[in-house]
Amino acid sequence: MNGKESLIRVEDLKKEFVGVHALNGVSVEIKRGEVVFVVGPSGSGKSTFLRCLNRLEDPTGGHIYFDGVDLMDGKININKHRQKMGMVFQHFNLFPHMTVLKNMTIAPMKLQGTGKEEAEQEAMKLLERVGLADRANAYPSQLSGGQKQRVAIVRALCMKPEVMLFDEPTSALDPEMVGEVLQVMGELAKENMTMVVVTHEMGFAREVAHRVLFMADGQILEEAPPQEFFGNPKNERLKAFLSKVI
Repeated sequence: MNGKESLIRVEDLKKEFVGVHALNGVSVEIKRGEVVFVVGPSGSGKSTFLRCLNRLEDPTGGHIYFDGVDLMDGKININKHRQKMGMVFQHFNLFPHMTVLKNMTIAPMKLQGTGKEEAEQEAMKLLERVGLADRANAYPSQLSGGQKQRVAIVRALCMKPEVMLFDEPTSALDPEMVGEVLQVMGELAKENMTMVVVTHEMGFAREVAHRVLFMADGQILEEAPPQEFFGNPKNERLKAFLSKVI
């Protein structure tokens, strides 16, 4: 990944909920086109870290530079920057009263001023790509969990984001549906989409990540390329964690 420019730079990020230090001074840099996985025990601050990147959670300290802009600067239009950061959640967050196609076109049309025809063409292309073109007029309640999550991914892609943030995208799925979602994510990684992925899927992290971060107690305790991360962990907490999950 050397030579690629920095897309996200996080410096000494802190987040405190009432009496709880969720993030204790996290610093990390993510290059354009890099695929970074974040793993660690429950309650280690992984999802909080991800949600702070686009300020869905407001950090209590530190800086987040995205494309050279400090997202902690009170004068910036955070909504404008959020449009460049696609986010995929555990629970899909699709609008239940809208068809799949409408779910996908509403944001580009409202936020980016894309014409209806162009938005629909782009949405259909993306649906085709994930094997769901025939479900364009279905409602979320008519889809399986795996189908909903694939729609959630391509809905985020409709905004042509510069980075995709995934918050445990397979943890709410039945085991047989996990593979179809991971396949879409794997294809995105091959196309050099910048991705930050919080996940429990260790095999997938080993296969797809350029770099894996281990978080515990609101800090990054180790980071390394997957081969080294899984094959030769240095940190004792990471060794203990891997012995339980692999």
